[in-house]
Amino acid sequence: MTEKRQHSRSLVRLEVELAYSGGGTRRAETRDLGIGGLFVELTGEPLAMGTPLTITFLSTAHHPGPYSMRARVQRQTPDGLAMTFIEFSLDDLRFIEALLVP
Repeated sequence: MTEKRQHSRSLVRLEVELAYSGGGTRRAETRDLGIGGLFVELTGEPLAMGTPLTITFLSTAHHPGPYSMRARVQRQTPDGLAMTFIEFSLDDLRFIEALLVP
């Protein structure tokens, strides 16, 4: 499979909550993260490609309290969901960059 990402991803394990426009939520764990998006390990009912959602990072070492960002489903695998960030602000960029710094 040809890689289509514009930004590289790093292995980052964080607990997140996914919130859907219909009001449902699910907990998941990130597998990788980059400036352009992330992959979360998730099983269960599939989500359609393009589905918008809110991702809330529940706990990080550099940010007190939860931090939420908007994303959309890019693809689904048996292991989880690949998502692309949308409505990306400067604060979002700083948040993600801080997570990626070793």
